[in-house]
Amino acid sequence: MRLFIAIDLPQKAKESIERIKEGLKGIKGVKPVAKDNIHITLKFLGEVPDGKAEEIAKALSKVKFKPFNISISKTGVFPNEQRIQVLWIDAEPEQPLVALKQEIDKALPAFKDDHPFKNHITFARIKYISSDADKKKIVEALKKPVEKIEFPVNKFRLYKSDLTPAGPVYEVVKEF
Repeated sequence: MRLFIAIDLPQKAKESIERIKEGLKGIKGVKPVAKDNIHITLKFLGEVPDGKAEEIAKALSKVKFKPFNISISKTGVFPNEQRIQVLWIDAEPEQPLVALKQEIDKALPAFKDDHPFKNHITFARIKYISSDADKKKIVEALKKPVEKIEFPVNKFRLYKSDLTPAGPVYEVVKEF
């Protein structure tokens, strides 16, 4: 099964992100993330044997952290504006997210990251950009101010992800 660890966002934050996504409507090659699937990924575990989820959940149940508040703040792209592949919004302050991520890493030492952690909320992926006009529309959508929504983080979840032709389907394995 395909697993990842994430923080959910409240509806108000998701609705704010939806308003930014409105500027992307009708642009070919842009694949928005479904509103219900928007989250902050703390760690992607990838494909793991079915029986291993229980062992992972047991390790994660030992993770301790103090609840904290974060807020969505500004937009960005991966890897850069010349080759846009992912559109995201960041969450700040970054430090408590990094601290929680480090505790999760300590609990799961066998799962190494393939790139450094960057706190972000993916809200669209770009398969291709068909014209300069479309690229301009994407850049303009990213300039739209982000409504700063603050929310508490007092839990995280282990998710199972099933990839389907209609997009990923997420199922909560366990909440911590």
